[in-house]
Amino acid sequence: MSAADKQAHFEVAIRDCEGDLVRYFLRRIPNPADAAEAHGELLITAWKLHRKMPADATEARMWLFGVAHNVLRSTRRNCARHSAAVQRFADELRTTPKPQPEDKGVELRDAIASLPAGEAELVRLVYWDGFRSHEAAAVLGINASTARSRMAKAKAQLRTLMEPAKSVVADAAYISR
Repeated sequence: MSAADKQAHFEVAIRDCEGDLVRYFLRRIPNPADAAEAHGELLITAWKLHRKMPADATEARMWLFGVAHNVLRSTRRNCARHSAAVQRFADELRTTPKPQPEDKGVELRDAIASLPAGEAELVRLVYWDGFRSHEAAAVLGINASTARSRMAKAKAQLRTLMEPAKSVVADAAYISR
């Protein structure tokens, strides 16, 4: 069988079994979005292996369901790992002490959160995640010059928002003398 014939055979087999394969995942995965994702993974995996697909239509259908079974097992393993990781993270959050009001970072985090969403994310990418402004711009899908001007605006807003906190600290220091 030539490469073109194998490709055509693959397309016909997928078209003939597609509804059954979708239902296979829907019956086994509670979340329809996850089932659709597993079906997409099946299509990718089957395409990568399509040269191994048997020529007989019945055997090709069984082969596709075998690939679907393997994708389902992989999906379940990934979900189990994901669930375990989420549980560990939740446990860690429960045992991690919450920031105390005297934590100076709380005011800054609140000030950043009060910025418009795009500017807040830009500040976080640059100062928390260590990206340079042009790299953060690429992550956000904006022009580097736009990122620089937004960053300047965000810094000015943060200075304004943080000034009352500084003046309260300065007043307290002056009063305590």
